Amino acid sequence: MLNRSLCIVLSVITISACQSTGVIPMDHGTYMIGKKDGSPGLGVSLSNKADVYKEANAFCHEKGLEVETIKVTVSPAQLAKLGSTDLEFKCVASVQ
Repeated sequence: MLNRSLCIVLSVITISACQSTGVIPMDHGTYMIGKKDGSPGLGVSLSNKADVYKEANAFCHEKGLEVETIKVTVSPAQLAKLGSTDLEFKCVASVQ
């Protein structure tokens, strides 16, 4: 019974941990997205970083604009600590 309860709790944590904050407006036309990496293992998850950029690109694309990165912070997973990616960005006109 304890093992089953532990598995359920760990599953819920893993599922909720890998969700994005969504696009959050900051100030002066800047936005941020944060996402915890729910994948097992140590180190940096490139798929987590890619997911954050996909979400930012979709958001800007809806406005007919492109992402301009202001700052990206990637924290690697460690023992008992999930990795994360935080992206601060602006949506800007395409440079042709």
